[in-house]
Amino acid sequence: MQQQANYLQQLLVSLRTRLLVMCASVGIALEDAGKAMAAGDPGRAASVIENDAAIDALENEIDEMALQLLARTQPVAGDLRFVVSALRMVVDLERIGDEAVSMAEQAILMQDKPGFGVIPHVREMYYKASEAFDRAVRVFRENNAQDALHMLRGDEEAVQSEVRIIQQIMESLSDPDSSLDPYQAMHIILVTRSLTRVWRRSINIAEQVYFISQGESVKHKSEERGEGARTGGAVQPAGMADSVPGVSSVSAMHADASEVPDDAADDTADPEDRA
Repeated sequence: MQQQANYLQQLLVSLRTRLLVMCASVGIALEDAGKAMAAGDPGRAASVIENDAAIDALENEIDEMALQLLARTQPVAGDLRFVVSALRMVVDLERIGDEAVSMAEQAILMQDKPGFGVIPHVREMYYKASEAFDRAVRVFRENNAQDALHMLRGDEEAVQSEVRIIQQIMESLSDPDSSLDPYQAMHIILVTRSLTRVWRRSINIAEQVYFISQGESVKHKSEERGEGARTGGAVQPAGMADSVPGVSSVSAMHADASEVPDDAADDTADPEDRA
């Protein structure tokens, strides 16, 4: 019995490690895409596009690991929630990687007119979307349900930021003294859409962290989750799913994998949604 528990623990740690590697790879792609847009650097943008294949490969690898873990060990309670959430999170991570590629493509097309210099709010939104992603990775790494809950109210802000940028573009296009042309405006709108998707998919990752920790899904419950984040209510212990005899491996897994981020950084040294 103990041997089987140890085997499950090893598989869970391995799965979590590969997820963190994928988080690091996507984070690098997102950062490089932003730098490429800011500097009009087609070489850096091309690197983002090329390395997307490694992110896609990580998605397939994690899918296979999770499915084999389910078939071989039949996890329950918190362990089962972690595996199910891993299968969901990997989709959001891969799609965020795809959005980084989309932004890199726009950077190549706009290399003579860096998008950040046209509308200040594009730069601001990039920083906020990147911050949302970094925070989502952090709450996953730390298994911080309270911070995950606070992230959930950012969905509306992401949409409002997009609307504000588009309104500014429309105003600029209607201004005869503006230097913004329709071709350039189109590319900026596409970048804005990508940033919105990055931001909202980062919130999806936070939702999964909350589900892993608390055993409660907050998907499609925007009013409830927003109220919980505003009131700052204490996170409750996980529900009946964890009431089975024995101790869940999830808490131990997070403790044992405390050094994983360093390993993840090492793995991303090698080269890395297209939906």
